Amino acid sequence: MTGRGSEVAIVYEHGADVEALMPKLRHADYYTEPRIQELAAKERAEPGFCSRVKGFVVGHRAYGNIRFEGETDVRRLDLESIVQFNNKEVVVYPDESKKPPIGQGLNKPAVVTLLNIKCLNKKTGELFMEGSRVEKYREMLKKKTQEQGAEFVLYDAVKAEWTFKVDHFSKYELVGGVDGDGDNGGFSSDEVKL
Repeated sequence: MTGRGSEVAIVYEHGADVEALMPKLRHADYYTEPRIQELAAKERAEPGFCSRVKGFVVGHRAYGNIRFEGETDVRRLDLESIVQFNNKEVVVYPDESKKPPIGQGLNKPAVVTLLNIKCLNKKTGELFMEGSRVEKYREMLKKKTQEQGAEFVLYDAVKAEWTFKVDHFSKYELVGGVDGDGDNGGFSSDEVKL
């Protein structure tokens, strides 16, 4: 019996250590892939797993997600203070003083998808999902993305999703949009911060 009691204590102690390593994320609207529970199970089965999670994703059910490229060390990350999603916006490391050097933490290459990026006529509220106006809107998104050092990947007008790649996280911003005539009068993306 004594041997078994100490075995249980070792498992419990390791379990407590694993919980301390897990990234923190308490808001129900946010999620990770793999889920935090899955990360804990994998860390228990394979110690060190959380120091090298491949394709780690942090997302918000209504606003979008970020998929970090390569392996990411997610141990002890306070995701709620590092990643903040709002409508048409994601901010990573809002406190510049806490941002690690490029390539460390979550300040690394990633693919970002923002939701609710609609091609709208501001005057009428008409939503465009195809045609020349959507093409001009897509070109505006491409141009603005490239001007800020990010790489345009996709704009899906039907899903209202805009996807782009970043090498690291800086303050990126997209304000306004273009209408079918090339000015800002008819369309709005509102403010989109990358």
